[in-house]
Amino acid sequence: MNKDQQNAEEYVKIIIEDDLNRIMWEETKTHKDSFIERDYEIDDGAVIKYEWRGFPGNDPAESFNHRFSLIKLPVKNPHGLETGVIKIINFPL
Repeated sequence: MNKDQQNAEEYVKIIIEDDLNRIMWEETKTHKDSFIERDYEIDDGAVIKYEWRGFPGNDPAESFNHRFSLIKLPVKNPHGLETGVIKIINFPL
């Protein structure tokens, strides 16, 4: 894992651990029995989209269990992060 990805994965840890000292706000965009989508703003201004699926999708791009994406860069971006998927957790085999 490269250092930039390691820095971006810090956001995943903040969300998984529900670190309320770092999460400024959270908004549920979609909540269904088999799909949840939430946005989180972190204290540095970054916005992360979290998606959960209760079943694999038919399209390989939609065949994840959990997906975390950076959708807004932090206000200060010393690590040169870019928007996009940070981490995917697939269904267990």
